[in-house]
Amino acid sequence: MKNVKIVVLGAGPAGMSAAWRLSQLGYPVTVLERDSAVGGMGKTIAVGKYAVDYGPHTFHIRETDESRAIHEAIKPFFGDDPLILTRGTRVLLRGKEYVYPLEMLQVLTGVSPLLSARIVFDYLVATLKSALAPAKKEHSFEEWGVRNLGRTLYDLCFGIYSARVWGLPTSQISSKQAQRVAKLNLKNIILRTLGVRADPATYFTKYMYPRKGISVLYESMAAAIRRAGNCILLESPVVRLERDGDRIARVVYKQHGREQTIDCDGVLSTLPLPSLVSMMTPELPPSVAQHASKLRYRSLKLIYIALARAQLTDYHWVYLLDEQYRVNRMSEQKNVSGDMVPPDRTILCIELSCWRDEPMWNASDEEIYRIALRDLLKMGYGVTEDEVEDYYVTDIPTAYPVYELNFEDHLIPVLEGVHAVPNLLTLGRHGLFLNNSMDDNVLLGMKVADHIAADGFNSQAWLSEMLAFMNLRFAGK
Repeated sequence: MKNVKIVVLGAGPAGMSAAWRLSQLGYPVTVLERDSAVGGMGKTIAVGKYAVDYGPHTFHIRETDESRAIHEAIKPFFGDDPLILTRGTRVLLRGKEYVYPLEMLQVLTGVSPLLSARIVFDYLVATLKSALAPAKKEHSFEEWGVRNLGRTLYDLCFGIYSARVWGLPTSQISSKQAQRVAKLNLKNIILRTLGVRADPATYFTKYMYPRKGISVLYESMAAAIRRAGNCILLESPVVRLERDGDRIARVVYKQHGREQTIDCDGVLSTLPLPSLVSMMTPELPPSVAQHASKLRYRSLKLIYIALARAQLTDYHWVYLLDEQYRVNRMSEQKNVSGDMVPPDRTILCIELSCWRDEPMWNASDEEIYRIALRDLLKMGYGVTEDEVEDYYVTDIPTAYPVYELNFEDHLIPVLEGVHAVPNLLTLGRHGLFLNNSMDDNVLLGMKVADHIAADGFNSQAWLSEMLAFMNLRFAGK
């Protein structure tokens, strides 16, 4: 057993993967989690008599050596006979369904001839402008989209939807968000339509999933951590990180209403960066807190609707692109795993974005459900209100980091300020303010453990590695 006491803040995918890998390497680890279950946003919850994921989740399989190595290492945690799924995604656009990633011929033949002509014309104009104008780096999502897709296709497929998801005009959203989400231009769409293979690190269609829900993965990791003699404390929110000099010496958390203290040699944090900064004592320099206050998160309402029918679609996700919708996306749990829902019933998860300081966040469950139901009835699947057996509403307060214009001017000083603490490393979606996927977070958990084993708590080396990783993801790779 290594003589270095490590505390992991947060039992989500990154925190659990780090704790599991550290346990495997022989380090004493304590995980602190405010929730009553492991998994963070990647967990399975009970809604009435149904087991559903806390928002839709699958585990990407990228066709890269690194991705294959991750899957080989963690496949035993997926339970018996895990499912290997092929992407089943559709978008609803102008009342019609389209396959996603978009196939250009389908779009051009699906919309009206006039709209199809406008798409092609705008793309040709955008291409000509790009060829004649000096090379430039687009500043906003809107600039990036219009330059790469043409105005018409951008507005149809990304502009309206993205403004709704992020709660901002896309002229106020960084082009890095576009590259993280869209990852395509018309040339790539056409190449895919012609059967030309895309970058395997960017375009992936395979997923892995435990038959009984995504929580199986993290509960299995938790069992391995405990078998190694390490500790996971649930319902134990962190209160303070106490420093002696520059280094964190103790972590104070609350359990059963009372403060408890753990002495430590190092801390791994997956907490939201603004929360982490506010917990430090003595405080970090005021400029770090000022920059942290500028980092915002978009919140989600999750509306689960149980229908008295066997199945609504055969897709995992349906994205709603048109202006008429207030909600963003619908998923159907049964289409990820049929073992989770009775054969004669189905349950949908409908996602609605909002800010926590707007009235929608404090609306009643009935009001939120009515918005979701209204949009569900518009989708064209023939659902009637009489089919609704029950509904459940929950929320995710910090669902997505928001990449506003020049967000790096605030994010980088916060990451540098936090990593000036020599024995503190951050990782994961919240710990890096990075809109990454579940497989990314598991990868980062394994990476941080291997980093500690090779180099100890070298926060500057870790920060350099993470900035390089983030730049790749910001570039859509």
